[in-house]
Amino acid sequence: MAKLKEYLDHKYTKISLYAIATIIISFVLCIMLSLSGPFFRKLFSVIGLILKPIIAGGVIAYLVEPVVQFLQKKLKLSRPVAVIGTIVIIALLILGLLVMAGLFLGQQISTINFQGIGDLITSFSDQLKEIGERITQWFANHSIDIKAITGGVGNIVTGITGAASDIFFALIFALYFLLDSDGIQRYWDRVRKLFIKPETQKKMHEFLMDADKCFSGYIRGQFLDAILVGIVTFIAMLICRVPYPFVIGLLTGAGNLIPYVGPVIGFATLVIVCALENAWSKLLVGGIILAILLFVDGNIINPKLLSSSIEIHPLLVFAAMIAGSAVGGLLGMLVAVPLAALLKIQFDKFIARKEAEKARKKT
Repeated sequence: MAKLKEYLDHKYTKISLYAIATIIISFVLCIMLSLSGPFFRKLFSVIGLILKPIIAGGVIAYLVEPVVQFLQKKLKLSRPVAVIGTIVIIALLILGLLVMAGLFLGQQISTINFQGIGDLITSFSDQLKEIGERITQWFANHSIDIKAITGGVGNIVTGITGAASDIFFALIFALYFLLDSDGIQRYWDRVRKLFIKPETQKKMHEFLMDADKCFSGYIRGQFLDAILVGIVTFIAMLICRVPYPFVIGLLTGAGNLIPYVGPVIGFATLVIVCALENAWSKLLVGGIILAILLFVDGNIINPKLLSSSIEIHPLLVFAAMIAGSAVGGLLGMLVAVPLAALLKIQFDKFIARKEAEKARKKT
């Protein structure tokens, strides 16, 4: 045994033992994970349910933080009063939007012949009853479980209820983040200083500043641009007596949140409402006005709002939108562009560092 120890290389023997121990531990962990799969799936599901409103609340607080800071600095308000003032401003804006929607849609609805609609519904009631009976019979003939379909409808209702619950808790978290942002920041500063090296802290701070520049500038700029486009479009269509000006302005502004989508939605909405009212002359006038407004916005207003935060090639914008749509739908399309800008900034800095290193080596 002593002779065997002499022939063994202690360094490589130690490395081999570590490797064997790592393999054994990994194997045991894999077996444990496979046996306790349902537990971990349930655990991850619970964690996801908890994190969803927290993340959403953080995003909401992040978006409205500039308004709170503006009220604090310009009006010399305390933090709680500034938060309450921000909530009141947002609530008044939403209320005003709903009132305007009610007024203008009410005027359009008043022109509808409800008596004719009632007669039409009455005339089709028997046919609808017959269709319902045929559908039920078709399900029975093809051995389709109607209870499964109603269960699917129930799942949809449950999903809607869950979404409303998420929104409620997200607003609660957003209010907490806004009210206690200073305390939260001080706490994480303490944690950061204890566990993260100064060099890493500097890199993290630089990265977060770039991320804030891309995301805050882009998302807030896009929201502001969408509001301006929606209001100006609504006023222009109202002056020119184009049908449903509020609907056109609302959808055009909402579509403008996503690059290159606003014009498509705006013109599609204009064509549909004018076709419904048989107002082809208004379609021509509204189309010219909308084209001018969107041209001015795309070439002057929007670049001014976003020039300080995001500068990426249109091809990269399209690529980011396609990827974002595939991953997260409309929300993914909205977030994909600033994320692509952030990645581009980091890649540009990486190239700059490599070029500086080569230059130092040559000298």
